Amino acid sequence: MTSKTDERKVIAKQKRIGLLGGSFNPAHEGHVAMSLFALARLKLDEVWWVVSPLNPLKTRDEMMPYATRVRRARACAAPHQNIIVTDIEKRLGTRYTIDTLLALKRCNPMKKFVWLMGEDNLKTISLWKAWQQIFLELPVAVFRRSEYSDSNVRGDAHAVFAKEQVPLTLAEDLAETNPPAWVMLDNTVNPLSATQIRQRSKVASKSNPSNEGVLEMVVKKPAVKKAVKKPAAKKVVKKTVAKKPAAKKVVKKAVAKKPAAKKVVKKAVAKKPAAKKPAAKKVVKKTVKK
Repeated sequence: MTSKTDERKVIAKQKRIGLLGGSFNPAHEGHVAMSLFALARLKLDEVWWVVSPLNPLKTRDEMMPYATRVRRARACAAPHQNIIVTDIEKRLGTRYTIDTLLALKRCNPMKKFVWLMGEDNLKTISLWKAWQQIFLELPVAVFRRSEYSDSNVRGDAHAVFAKEQVPLTLAEDLAETNPPAWVMLDNTVNPLSATQIRQRSKVASKSNPSNEGVLEMVVKKPAVKKAVKKPAAKKVVKKTVAKKPAAKKVVKKAVAKKPAAKKVVKKAVAKKPAAKKPAAKKVVKKTVKK
């Protein structure tokens, strides 16, 4: 018979894991923001990015190679030790979300999983295989999305599981809640999406047909910003400006020499009257006496 002490030890070992599934075509800072918010708001230990080899609802033509998507996802998540990128679907050979979730539960009986998804998926999840079973297997956390939050159309999932919606005050205990249970999170809406990134890369690809460098730059934007050393550049400009007063002093000295030149002119003028006028007057007086 298991004692209460043993039960507490078992519960303590059960990590809370958020599962964020998707194509990650490509992974970006919006995925990171969602994951960090889920870690804090739902009191999770880790968030796993489950990179899908091929989304059944998307065509292969619009997908980057699987290895490339996984590699870039890992580069994007690298600064955050609690975000784990996994290729579990490829290794398990599963294609549909429900099959992946069931396999993960079987392989990880000591973990508490929460399925994470965007509000857009809440509206279209009825197109997924065995979508109702997903809600019956795991608690679900839904992130608000800007293009869907103001809509009154919530989709089939919202209608079917309306009574199972958990209030925000209980969000931090969602991982311990028996399904079906789901919560609409109060996250800050991030407008960035993989679709927008792909559209930007298509425009830039006219000068770079491979698109390789373009998407790499989009994924690593924060690192590029940190590398810019604007303050140092400003200091150099200030030093250059500071040298101008020295140039002005040289000009003042040159002007100061002009008065000396004027004095010379005055002396030359003073000598002329003394030489001409007295001599002329004396000669005239002598002539008259004769």
